[in-house]
Amino acid sequence: MPTDEAKRNELPGRFVTDQRGTVHVTAPNSSQPSLTGTWAIDPADSTVSVAWRKLRLGTITGQLHGMGVIHLDGLPPVGVVRFQQPSGLPVLTMALDPASVDTQDADLDAMLRGPDYFDAVRHRWWTLRSESLEVLPTGIWRVMATLTARGTTALVELRFAVIAGARGPDTLVLQGRGVLDRRTLGIGRQAWSFGPQIQLDLAVRANRAALRTRIERQEGEAA
Repeated sequence: MPTDEAKRNELPGRFVTDQRGTVHVTAPNSSQPSLTGTWAIDPADSTVSVAWRKLRLGTITGQLHGMGVIHLDGLPPVGVVRFQQPSGLPVLTMALDPASVDTQDADLDAMLRGPDYFDAVRHRWWTLRSESLEVLPTGIWRVMATLTARGTTALVELRFAVIAGARGPDTLVLQGRGVLDRRTLGIGRQAWSFGPQIQLDLAVRANRAALRTRIERQEGEAA
């Protein structure tokens, strides 16, 4: 049976399970383009979802609009946690729009935007900012990030599968997820029928920025 660690790392497009239930990681493609540089997340081709359990209704999923930037000065060695890049920039920065929540249920959407849940009128944006990056032996990125919502900040662990160059050398796709305690952020404090955990799923497509960074220019000159 797959280990707990393998289950946590199981993300679309990266893992294959054989008939015995063993999880195998696809070998990294050595021909992938360099990830160094700045990548602009395409809001039209990216999805951010929140999902949680609701008593008698199973799992409820809502999608949010988001935008942001991925910046890499270079990946740390496998197993090494990098807290700050040489440039001082975070690896991932995103702004999420709670007012855009869409669960395919207009009444539920209105309730979630209200003051007891997302409070989208007073708190117009959520922000997601990476605090550290670790590349696991499987190739998965383990990102510790802070999510600020409703004026409150909470730490969340995200695990990303990285797909570089799948749509050309200037595209980067990250698929990841993490789990939050909604009570920490004050979301639905009186909502006894909602489970305490919110699952955050991200599938973002980013395009390489036109302007090269100083590190990229130095690498080109050295070559």
